[in-house]
Amino acid sequence: MSIFSRFFGRKNNLIVSSDIVKKDARSRNIAFVDTEVGLKDHKIHDIGALRYDGANFHQASQTALNKFLQEGKVDYICGHNLIHHDARYLQLNGILIDTLYLSPLLFPKRPYHHLVKDDKLMSEQMNNPVNDCEKAKELLMDEIAAWNQLSERKRKIFTLLLQNEEEFRGFLMYVGAIEKDDAIIEVSEFILSEYKNHICAHADIQALAAQSPCGLAYALALIGTDDYQSVTPGWVLFHYPEVEHIIYMLCHTQCTDGCEYCNRMLDIHHNLKQLFGYDAFRTYDGEPLQEQASQAAVDGKSLLAIFPTGGGKSLTFQLPALMDGRTIHGLTVVISPLQSLMKDQVDNLADRGFTDAVTINGLLDPISRSLAIERVQSGDATLLYIAPEMLRSKTIERILMARHVVRFVIDEAHCFSAWGQDFRVDYLYIGKFIKEYQERKFGKDAMARNHGQTLIPVSCFTATAKQKVVQDICDYFKSWLGTDLQLFASSASRTNLHYSVIHVDSDGNKYNLLRSLVEKTDCPTIIYVSRTKRTRELAQKLTRDGISALPYNGKMDADEKVHNQEAFMSDKVRIIVATSAFGMGVDKSDVGLVIHYDISDSLENYVQEAGRAGRDPHLNAKCYVLYSDEDLDKHFVLLNQTKLSISEIQQVWKAIKVLTKQRPHVSCSALEIARQAGWDNSVSDIETRVRTALSALEQSGYIERGNNIPHVYATGITVKNMDEARLRLTESPLFSEDEMQNAIRIIKSLITQKHIAKAQDSEAESRIDYLADILGLSKRDVISSVDRMRQEGILADTRDISAYLQDISDKQRKPQQMLENFAKLERYILEHIPDESLHITYKQLNDNAVHDGINTSTEKKIRTLLYFLAVKGYAHKKEDGVRNLIVTRDKDIETIIKRFERRIEVCRFIIERLYSLAEEINKTITEESNNSSSVEKNPSEEKGLGKASGATDNRKEKPLQFSVVELLNDLKSSNQSLFSDFSSLQLEDVEEALLYLSKIGAMKLEGGFLVLYNAMAIKRTKELRLRYKQEDYRMLNEFYKQKIQQIHIVGEYANLMVRDYNAALQYVQDYFQMDYHRFISKYFKGNREAEIERNVTPSKYRKLFGMLSKRQKEIIDDHESRCIVVAAGPGSGKTRVLVHKLASLLLLEDVKHEQLLMLTFSRAAATEFKQRLMQLIGNAAHFVEIKTFHSYCFDLLGRVGNLDEAGDVVKQAAEMINNGEVEPNRISKTVLVIDEAQDMSKDDYALVSALMKANEEMRVIAVGDDDQNIYEFRGSNSQYLYELTQTEHSRFIEMTENYRSLRHIVDTANDFARNIRQRIKSTPIISMSQEDGEVRIVKHPYEIQEKKVYMYQPILEDVTRLLRSNVSKEADASSRKKNETISILTQTNEEAVIMLALLHSHGIKAKLVQSMDGLRFWNLAEVRYFLKKIDQGIKETKSPIIPDDIWEAAKQQTFKKYATSQALPYLRRSLQIFEQTNRAKYYSDLREFVFESSVEDFCDISKSDIVVSTIHKAKGHEFDHVLMLITHPEHPTDDILRRYYVGMTRAKRTLAIHTNGNLFDSLKSAQHLYDAQAYDEPNEIVLQLSHKDVNLGFSKPHKDAILCLRSGMPLTYHDHCLCLPSTGRDIAQLSIKMKEKLGKWELKGYKVTDARIRFIVAWKSKDAPRDEKESAIVLADLVMKK
Repeated sequence: MSIFSRFFGRKNNLIVSSDIVKKDARSRNIAFVDTEVGLKDHKIHDIGALRYDGANFHQASQTALNKFLQEGKVDYICGHNLIHHDARYLQLNGILIDTLYLSPLLFPKRPYHHLVKDDKLMSEQMNNPVNDCEKAKELLMDEIAAWNQLSERKRKIFTLLLQNEEEFRGFLMYVGAIEKDDAIIEVSEFILSEYKNHICAHADIQALAAQSPCGLAYALALIGTDDYQSVTPGWVLFHYPEVEHIIYMLCHTQCTDGCEYCNRMLDIHHNLKQLFGYDAFRTYDGEPLQEQASQAAVDGKSLLAIFPTGGGKSLTFQLPALMDGRTIHGLTVVISPLQSLMKDQVDNLADRGFTDAVTINGLLDPISRSLAIERVQSGDATLLYIAPEMLRSKTIERILMARHVVRFVIDEAHCFSAWGQDFRVDYLYIGKFIKEYQERKFGKDAMARNHGQTLIPVSCFTATAKQKVVQDICDYFKSWLGTDLQLFASSASRTNLHYSVIHVDSDGNKYNLLRSLVEKTDCPTIIYVSRTKRTRELAQKLTRDGISALPYNGKMDADEKVHNQEAFMSDKVRIIVATSAFGMGVDKSDVGLVIHYDISDSLENYVQEAGRAGRDPHLNAKCYVLYSDEDLDKHFVLLNQTKLSISEIQQVWKAIKVLTKQRPHVSCSALEIARQAGWDNSVSDIETRVRTALSALEQSGYIERGNNIPHVYATGITVKNMDEARLRLTESPLFSEDEMQNAIRIIKSLITQKHIAKAQDSEAESRIDYLADILGLSKRDVISSVDRMRQEGILADTRDISAYLQDISDKQRKPQQMLENFAKLERYILEHIPDESLHITYKQLNDNAVHDGINTSTEKKIRTLLYFLAVKGYAHKKEDGVRNLIVTRDKDIETIIKRFERRIEVCRFIIERLYSLAEEINKTITEESNNSSSVEKNPSEEKGLGKASGATDNRKEKPLQFSVVELLNDLKSSNQSLFSDFSSLQLEDVEEALLYLSKIGAMKLEGGFLVLYNAMAIKRTKELRLRYKQEDYRMLNEFYKQKIQQIHIVGEYANLMVRDYNAALQYVQDYFQMDYHRFISKYFKGNREAEIERNVTPSKYRKLFGMLSKRQKEIIDDHESRCIVVAAGPGSGKTRVLVHKLASLLLLEDVKHEQLLMLTFSRAAATEFKQRLMQLIGNAAHFVEIKTFHSYCFDLLGRVGNLDEAGDVVKQAAEMINNGEVEPNRISKTVLVIDEAQDMSKDDYALVSALMKANEEMRVIAVGDDDQNIYEFRGSNSQYLYELTQTEHSRFIEMTENYRSLRHIVDTANDFARNIRQRIKSTPIISMSQEDGEVRIVKHPYEIQEKKVYMYQPILEDVTRLLRSNVSKEADASSRKKNETISILTQTNEEAVIMLALLHSHGIKAKLVQSMDGLRFWNLAEVRYFLKKIDQGIKETKSPIIPDDIWEAAKQQTFKKYATSQALPYLRRSLQIFEQTNRAKYYSDLREFVFESSVEDFCDISKSDIVVSTIHKAKGHEFDHVLMLITHPEHPTDDILRRYYVGMTRAKRTLAIHTNGNLFDSLKSAQHLYDAQAYDEPNEIVLQLSHKDVNLGFSKPHKDAILCLRSGMPLTYHDHCLCLPSTGRDIAQLSIKMKEKLGKWELKGYKVTDARIRFIVAWKSKDAPRDEKESAIVLADLVMKK
C-alpha cells in the first residue's frame, strides 16, 4: 500500500442539495462575502458582502447578511477561503465558490496571480471585508477568464476530476461545466492525450484519479506549465501532500516498457549531454561509478559515493538535481560544511548557464539573503546549498515546507563519523531534521507507513573514507531514516599526480626550498600551512621576494576571503597560501603545484589537499611536502588548543544548570554561557566552542536548543490601510527617512499576512527573524521599527518582556541595593577616565576603588560595567590577553555623567514601577484566594502578569510581563524625576536602562529587544543533579583519539615517502582499503600501537618522560583519578614529578593552560616551577597559572597583593567563591595542582574545598610530605592532606625512593621518623644509592661546672676539616667532583648570625639564608629606586608592557647609583629571574612579582663555601654535607621532631648533628661520639637589627641623609644610637627592647665595637594617613666583642 493511501482515501465532504442541482445553472446572481473572525475568541467581528448588482453590505450581523442576500435573490456565494473559513461561522444558503482552491489550478505558472501570495489575498487594507470582497470578485473574474482560455480537453479533465469536490463544484456549475458522473472513465485517455510527452505514457492514471482527484488536478496544472521553475504553492502541498507523490509517479517513474517521455527526460546520458554537454560519464580505472551513482539517484535510491577529489563528485548530485527540477519541479537541498564551497559551486553552475542554484549562508548580507529566500520560495531554485547549522532556522524550515524537496545531499559526509578526519557535532542534527521534516509534512506516522524508511532519499558524498567511517555513515542513516545507503566507492588513485616528501631541518631551509620550487614550476600553486597567522606571514614574505601571493584562512573577513579566492580562480594571482579551509570543492583545473609547507594533520586531508592539483587529467602535477619533525608537534599543539575536552562540556553543562535553576527554559547568548562556564574571553573561537558543547549536550539528551525570537502579530495592527500607515509614519517624529521606509515594508508585510488562511505555520510568518529574512533587514532594524510603531500606536503594544523579580515581600529590595552599588562604582570609573585615556588593569582599578572607599567594588563588577559602557557607546575599551586595559571616553565628561545620571534615574523608576505592579497583582491574588473556597486558576496567568513570590502559594516565581512602550509612557507621565527632561525620553533610553538592569544582575529580563543580546533559547531536559559523563563524551572522545592517531599516521607516511616511494603509496592504499585495526597492526607493531595514542611524537615523549622512575611514571600516567594525593618522601623527586605532571596535563591530558592552576606556598617555589616547566616544554609554560595561595586570592579579590596585607585574604577568597561573588572565569579550572600540600592551613583547605565545590569535575593533584610539615606555628596541618585522600575517587600514592641521600643518612632519618606520632606515610624511605655515606651524632654536655657549653666551635672545626677534604679532592683530579656544598643548620636566626660571624672571623666565606621580621623585599631602597625609574619611563609611553629600552635604562641607572651597595645582588637576582619567567614584561606582573617576593628568595648561595641557615629556610634545598646545631628542647613536640627530620634529610653525603640532648641516642645507623670539652661563646658576635629593634619614628627627619647611604657602609655606635662617621649626626636609635637585649650581652662582657649598614628600607606606619610620605630607616649589623 502506498504511503499516500491516507490522503488518497480522503472522504468527499460534498452533499449537494437536489434543489440546487435542479436550479438553472445559467442563473448568475452572485454575491461575494468576507468575514473578520477574532483569532483568540473565534467570534465574528465584522462581515462584508458585495452583490452582483453593486449593492454592498458592512456590519457584523448574520441575520442582516441573510436578509441582504435574500433581497438580491443570490444563488452563488463567492469568497477567498470561503468553504473552510467563512462558511464555518456563517449559515450560507447558496452554491459556494472558493477562489482560493481555484487559483493554483488556473494560475500554476510564474508569476502566478498578482492578487494572491501563497494562500493570501494581497491587500493594503486592514479589517475591511468589503475591500476584500472587491478583491475576491476581481480574482474570480480572472479565474473565469483563465478557465475559458484552457483547451477544451483540459477543461473536461478538470471537470471530470473535480466536479464532486466541494471546493470546486460551485465554480464548475457557475461556468456551466458539469459532466455526467460516468464520463470519469474517459479521464485517463484525455490526460494521456493532453499531456503527451509531459508524463510517462504508461502511468496508472485511473488509479490516481480514483484515489486523489484533487491531488491529480493540481499535479496536472503544474505539469502543464512549460516553466519548470513554477511550483505548487506551499499551502496546497500542506493540505494535499499527495501532489508531490503524484507528480513523481507521472513524471519521474521510469516505465518498464520505455516511452518517449521516459527515454528523454529520465535518461541520464541524454541529460548529461543536454545539460552539461558531456558525451560520457567519468570512469575510475574503468569503473563507471559516476554513472551508476547518478542512475541510483534518478531512481530515487539513497546512496553513499566515495570519489577522489576532483573526481566529478559535484556532477553526480547536480545532474539528478537538475533533472528533478525539470521533471517534477523539485528542490534538492545540499548540506555542506564550508561557505566558500557553496559559493564556488553556485558560481560554477552559473558559469554553465544554470541560474537555479542558490546558497543561503552567513556570508550573505540581509538583502542578498532575502533575495535568496525569495528565489527558493518562488521556485527559481532547483538546488539549495546550506550549512548544517542553518537547519535550525525557522525561515529555512518554513521555505522547505513550501517546496517539493526531492533529495537531501550531504557533502563531506565523513563529518558524521568520529573516525573521520573532520567530525562535526552539528552534522548529527541532520538525520533528526530530515526525520522531523517528513513527519511535519506527511504526518507523524509517515515513515512507519513506508515500512520504516525515509520518504525523501539522501545522497552522501566524501572524497576519502576508510571502512569504519563508511560503516558509521551507513549506521547513522539506518538508525535515523531506516534506509540502507547504496555504496559507490572508487579504489582508483590519481595517476597524474606525483608525490614527493623533502626532509628539512630548519625554517630558513624550508623557505628557500619553497621559493625555488615555486620559481621553477611557474604555474597556479596552492601552498598549505597549518596556522592562520602563517598564511599572511608567508604570503607577504613571498610577495616581498618578488613572488606575488595572497593569503586565505577561515578567520578572514568574508570580503577578503571572496576577493582572494576570486583573484586566484581568475589568475590575477597565481599563488595562494592557505589553511585547509581553502579548497574544499574549489575546482580550478590548471593547478600544477601543491606544496605542503606544513604537513596535513591526516592522510585524508593530505590526499584531499594534494588532490587540488591536476584536476585536468591531461596535466601532470606535482605535490610536495616540506617535512620536519616539528610539524607533527605543531599539529598536536593545535589539536590541544582546539579540542573540546569533557571537562569543558561539563563546565558548559554546569553553566546551563546554573542558568536554568529557577526554570528549565532560558534565553541567553553564547558569550553569557561561556562566562558562566568560566571560560576566559581570550579563548579563541569562544562562541563556536560554546555552540559545539551545546550540540554535544543536545546529542546526549541534556538540552534542547531553539532560537529565541519574538513575534509581531498582524492582529496588533491598528491602522485601517497602508495609506493611513504611510500618513502616520510621515507625520511621526520618531522615524528618519530610512527608518520610515523599513517601517512601511514591515507593516505592508504584516497587513498581507493578516489574511493567512491555510498557512502551515502562521507563527513562523510573524517571527522577527522571518520578517528580517524576507525583507532583507537586520533583526535589530525590525525590532527597532516595531517598537517605534508601537510607540506611535500604529501597532498595538505587546507586553513582550518578562521580568523575574526577587522576593517582593522583602523591604530591603535587592535590585535597588545592587543598582545603587553599581551606580556608585560606575560614577567612580567614569570620573577616573582622563581626557586622553585610562591605562590600567582591572585589578589595579578595583584596588584603587576599594582604597577610595567603594567597598562593594569587585573585579567582576568592573568588568560588567566596562562591557556595558563599551556596548552602549559611553567608552571604547581595548584589552590584551593579560587583562591590561585602555579605556577612552566617547564624549566629554559632563555629557557622559549627565547621560549616566539620567539612566540611573530611569532604572530607579523601573524597579519601583515593576515592584508596585507585582504588589498589586499579589494583592489581587491574595484577595481572590481568600474570597474563593474552591481552587481556581491563578488570575495572574490569565492577565499574563507574574505572580509575585509573596503570594500565599509556594509555586516558583512567574514572570511579570510588561513592554518598553508602557514603561516609557509611565515615565513621561511621572513627576518623580529629579530631572526636567523626562518628557524627552526615547525608547532607546528605556531599553538602555533595562539592558543595564539585566547586565548588572539586578533582575532577570527576557524577550522583546533583549533577544538581540540573548539569541539562544535553551531548554534543560535532564535533572540538575545529573552530570555529563564519560559515556556521553564517547563519540567526541573517539574522534579526538582518531585525530591523534591520524597525525602519527601522516608522519609515518612522510618518513616512509623519504625512504621508499612505492612503499609509501602502498601505505596510503592500505590505509583507505584495509580494516583499520589490521592497518594499525601491520604498520605499528608492538609498543608502537600505544605510542600513536599519545598526543606527542615518540621522540618528544621519550625526551619528556623517558627518564622517570616507575613510581613517578605511575603519577604521570594517571589521567582519570579525581584526586591524586602523593606523599613524597625527601629526595624522591617531588618537584621533578610535579613539573613533568604539568607537562603531561598540557600535552597528553587535554588540559588547556587557562584551565590549569598550580598553587604554591612561596613566590620562590612558583618561580622555580615556572623556570623548570619552561626548560621542559618551552614558551607554552608562560601561559600556565602558577601562583602562591595569597597571590591567587588577591587576584580573586581583584586586589594588588602584598605580603603585609595577606592576613585573611585566603579566607575572604574562599567565602567569596562559596557566595558566588567571583567571576566564573577566575575559578573555572579543570585541574588544581598543589605543591607542599602538607603546609595547608584551615583557610588554605577552605579555598581548595571551595574550588572543588565550584568545579564539580575538577581534578586535584596534591603533593606533599606530612613528615615535613614544619609550619604548625602559622596554622598548617597535614590533616588537610589526609582529608584529600578521603574524597571520592581519590588515589593515594607514596613516593619512597630517595635519590638524594646515601644509605646511612636515609636509614638514620627513617629511625628518627618513627618518633613522630601523627603520620600519613607508612612505608620507610629507600635510598637508591649503593654508597653508605656517613652520619655522626656528636653529643655535648649541656654545661660543665655550671657554665653553659656552646657548640659553635666544634662545628667550626668540622667545617674546617670538610673544607680541607674538599681542597684535597680538587687537587686529586681523578676523584675530583664539583665543589661540594656544606650547610650549617640552626634552630634560630640568632644562632645562625653568631655562627656566620664565627666563620667570617676565621676567613671562611659563608652566606646566610634567614628571614627578618617586617623586612619586605619591595621596601629595599634599591628596589624602590628601580621601580621609580620604570614608573617614570612608562608614564611617557602609557604601554602596559615595559619597553626594553626603558627596562634596560632603569637597570643601568639603578646599578650605577647603587654600585657599592651590598644589597644590590638581591635586586640583580630578582630581575634576572623575572626576565627568565616573563616573555613580555607587563608592568602589572612586575609589581605583583616584587610585592609578593621575600628578600631570601633572591639570596644566591651558589658561590659560597658554606651556607648558614635556619632549618625552616633550608627546606627545599639539599647539600653534600650538613651540620646541625641542636640545643635540646624542653618539650620535643611533633612539630619540633619534623623540623629536625627536615634538617637531617637535606644531607646528601654526610650528616653531623651536634646536640646537647638525648633525642638522637637511639639512631642505629649513626656513629655516636661524645665530646666532653667545654666550649665558650665566640669572642665576636653579630646582632642583626630588624624593624622591632630600632625606634622607627626617630629616623623620620633624616630621610635625605639616609637615602645617600649604601648597604655595607660603616656607622659609628654610641649610647644606643647610630651616627654618620663623617658628621657625627645620629640617624638611628635602638628600641627599648633592643636596649634590654644589648644589656644582657654587655653583662656577659661583650661591647659594640662597630656597626655596618645591612639594608636601607622605606617605612611608613600602618596608622599613618594615606597622603603621608614614607620615611627611610637603616637596618644595621652590630658587631660585639668580648
